[in-house]
Amino acid sequence: MVFPPPPDLTNFKNLPASKPDPARLGIMFRPHHPDSPVRRRGWLLGPLLVLGLACGGRSSTGELTPPNDAQAWESRYRAAFDDDYTPEPINLRGRAPHDVRDQRLLAARMGFADVVAQVQVQQVWGRGRYQGRQQQYLEVEIQQPLLMGKLVKGTAERQLLQVTAEDELPGVLQGESLVLFLRWAPGQQPPFHHHLMPIDEAALGYIGALVEDAKEKGVLDSQGVPADKPRRGRRKDKKAKGGKAKGGKAKGGKAKGGKAKGSE
Repeated sequence: MVFPPPPDLTNFKNLPASKPDPARLGIMFRPHHPDSPVRRRGWLLGPLLVLGLACGGRSSTGELTPPNDAQAWESRYRAAFDDDYTPEPINLRGRAPHDVRDQRLLAARMGFADVVAQVQVQQVWGRGRYQGRQQQYLEVEIQQPLLMGKLVKGTAERQLLQVTAEDELPGVLQGESLVLFLRWAPGQQPPFHHHLMPIDEAALGYIGALVEDAKEKGVLDSQGVPADKPRRGRRKDKKAKGGKAKGGKAKGGKAKGGKAKGSE
């Protein structure tokens, strides 16, 4: 990702009950008020048939697979990407300690996620119901376009996500839409960690506003993918090289024939 180095997220439980400040979490875009014009657009995005694709990797099994240039997983991301599910929509206006913590976690997830997507729950697998395993799973269908990030070629629309919730996942989740925040964890199994939360118009508006602001600042491109800064730098280098006059001399140097400008 192109975001600045993240702060230590290991002590989220002890964060003070104050107004969330995404800038302190390393986010390069400012949050918008829940009643902003961007929020009122809705940001309820419908599904398309083709997933967003990323260069530099391919999924041979259809499973979620990190691109070749994915950054290594660090334990400080664990508080934000806990493989869990938030049962209630976030209260963006709340100032109670638990509301402030949820707001900060949402800001952290937006700042550090490799992929943010709307998903629809196709099947709920409680403990012991999927191949006899004691873990809980949600089978989800990834909706398009992605809210942020990209997926490698060959990624299937339907994915099975393990959810480490302490409580039993409610069966009424089937058919519901959620927001998926995902960060890659190359070398692990599965090679990612995630968090799921209910879709709420205010939360989607907040997410959409952050993405739009990041696009305006050049952090994300028009597709919501981290901008390719190295490529832009190479173009600048070429432009600088092209500033020299013919014969390898810069402007103001000797003209053709060895005479300097204005010598005649």
